[in-house]
Amino acid sequence: MISMKKTIWVVFIFLSLVRTYAQDANEVPDNRPEYIISANIGGDASLLTIGFEKLFFIKPGLTLAGKVAFGYNQEFQLFSSEEADNFFILPHSFTFNLSGGKRSFGEIGIGGSWITSSTSNLYIVYPMLGYRYHPFKNPGFSFRAWVYYPFGQMSKVENIWISPFGVSFGIAL
Repeated sequence: MISMKKTIWVVFIFLSLVRTYAQDANEVPDNRPEYIISANIGGDASLLTIGFEKLFFIKPGLTLAGKVAFGYNQEFQLFSSEEADNFFILPHSFTFNLSGGKRSFGEIGIGGSWITSSTSNLYIVYPMLGYRYHPFKNPGFSFRAWVYYPFGQMSKVENIWISPFGVSFGIAL
C-alpha cells in the first residue's frame, strides 16, 4: 500500500517537472477549442466509455477540465460457465492541467465512478495523474493518458476488472 507521504511526494515532483517546462504566456492562442468528445479505453473502472469534457482556460499554463462519460464493464470471470454480469459506469472527473509545452499538459485531479448492475450499485473515488495533448485549431485531435487507483476501495469492486490506466482519443471542438 502506498503511504500518503509517498503520494504527496510523487505529486510534488510531477508538478515541479511540469512547471519547469512551462510555455511563454505570449504563445497561448485565445481561440483554443473548449469542448472534447472522446472515446476512452480503460480507466475510470470501465472497459469502454464515451465522454464529454469542458475545458476552462484560467490563465496561460493553467486549464481546468470537467468530464462526464457513459461507460461499460463486465464481471471478471475465468473458466466460468455462468453468464457474466454487465455494468453501466458513469465516470466523472475534475482535473487541473499545467502546461508543459505548446500543446502538452500535465494533469492532476480527482475522479469518481458510479457503477451499477442488475444486482449492485456502488460509488468509488480516486486520485488521477496524467498527460494531455490539446490542439490549437478547431476541430482537432485530442489525446489523453492517465493513471488512477481507488485506494482502500478495491474490496468493493472485486468482481470487476479495473485497469489502473486509461487512454482517450477525441475531437476538440
